[in-house]
Amino acid sequence: MSGSGETFYGPKVGLFGRLPLYFGLSRSAKRFRATDLVTRLPGLMLIWDWIGISAIGLLLETVRPDASQPSRYLVIVLCATLTANYMHLLQGYCIRSMRRVAVQITKVSLAWIGALASLALIESFTVSPGIFDKVSSAAGGFTAADVTALWAAAWFVLTWIYLCATRGMVGHLLARWQKEGRLARRVAVIGTGQAAAAIAGELQAHGDEARVVGLFADGDVSSGAGNTGNLELLAAMADTGEIDEVILAMPEDPPAALRETVEKLASTQVEVKVYPRLPNLGFPIQGFSKVAGISALTIQSRPLAGWGAPLKRAEDVVLASLLLMLLAPVFLVIACLIKLDSAGPVLFRQERHGFNNNRFRVFKFRTMHHDPVPDPSTPQARRNDPRVTRIGAFLRRTSLDELPQILNVLRGEMSLVGPRPHATAHNDLYARLINGYLARHRVKPGITGWAQVNGWRGETETLEKMRIRLEHDLFYIANWSLLLDIKILLLTIPVVLRGTNAY
Repeated sequence: MSGSGETFYGPKVGLFGRLPLYFGLSRSAKRFRATDLVTRLPGLMLIWDWIGISAIGLLLETVRPDASQPSRYLVIVLCATLTANYMHLLQGYCIRSMRRVAVQITKVSLAWIGALASLALIESFTVSPGIFDKVSSAAGGFTAADVTALWAAAWFVLTWIYLCATRGMVGHLLARWQKEGRLARRVAVIGTGQAAAAIAGELQAHGDEARVVGLFADGDVSSGAGNTGNLELLAAMADTGEIDEVILAMPEDPPAALRETVEKLASTQVEVKVYPRLPNLGFPIQGFSKVAGISALTIQSRPLAGWGAPLKRAEDVVLASLLLMLLAPVFLVIACLIKLDSAGPVLFRQERHGFNNNRFRVFKFRTMHHDPVPDPSTPQARRNDPRVTRIGAFLRRTSLDELPQILNVLRGEMSLVGPRPHATAHNDLYARLINGYLARHRVKPGITGWAQVNGWRGETETLEKMRIRLEHDLFYIANWSLLLDIKILLLTIPVVLRGTNAY
């Protein structure tokens, strides 16, 4: 059984190949722990960003031709700190985000521009001109102000290239590690019976996140879930660092040998978790709490409780108003193109289900040929759908047809972020076929949502696809926050640019 768990060695790629040694893993362990990577790489990337931004600024500072200019050291340090903090607020320092290079480039661009904009705002309140002030020379000579502007421009461009290149390298490295299985946590399951085998099978189904080392019990077991063995072998593997996590599928009265093994694990570095013996409720567990001293598991929470609802409404009103003002010329151009392309109204209105399952009419730019007597079944648009007009195909591919829903947001019928509203016919159909489907109406529908930025936009031609979309919608409702909304809005940008499943 010495080979029951694959030994993971640190990646031999430049500096990153030494990460386990430099950041807390002893040379004697010689193993690459997925848990260590998940917890340490975000901090490493934050430090890497801060050092890189500062180093580029300081390097350019050393070659400035006019020493009479005030030192920029404070500006450099402050900007590096702001960028790192903005990346943290955008949740850019997490493994899941770092795997997606396009998303990371969007986030670092916003963080870097935001840091510079913040400095410019700070300087606007100072008496003396700052390094970002636009100063021109009346005589047309090359002055110290011009040198400052060139330094700021060079710092902006070189730092942006550095941040994007770093994201590309780290994303490539993480993709390689994931393909090789190095990001999967090595999990052992203790227990017997169907519950333990079911846990092992579920873990194996998510091989990119967890790899089952084996199913262990007091005596011989036969589960087919990886390697099997007794509890003494489990304790030995934990001592040698071949296991990251242990899950206990314990019977109500665990035998003495099992309790003894758990006690042995207390001296190891593995995480130990207990799988509760609960009935199959069919609902995700959202949390654990106590009510008047009684322990209870929460399977449904009130969405947007407390200040959540007014904060989300304020977010919608402010952002939707800004978008409407900025996109007014785009609205006008699209309206003219639609009228020139085909006969019919510019806007398409369709009844949808919204908050509390109330009905409302959603606004969209018309993308199909006008039909005075529409099909009541409302078939979903498909690839190369003959009903779609020429300009409509472009609008659907770029999601510009959804822009009029900003009006629905301002009217209070929709939100910028939330579960996408489905046509009434589809809504009634899925409500009959999928248990818990109507739970997505516990919040206002959105122009974009968690399901859409995770690849589940467009046509749902199978019931399983709709179930997966529903799971994402319910996750959003259970985990809503302003930061999550901002994250989804940012992730929508690369999704729209790619145009995946939009037709």
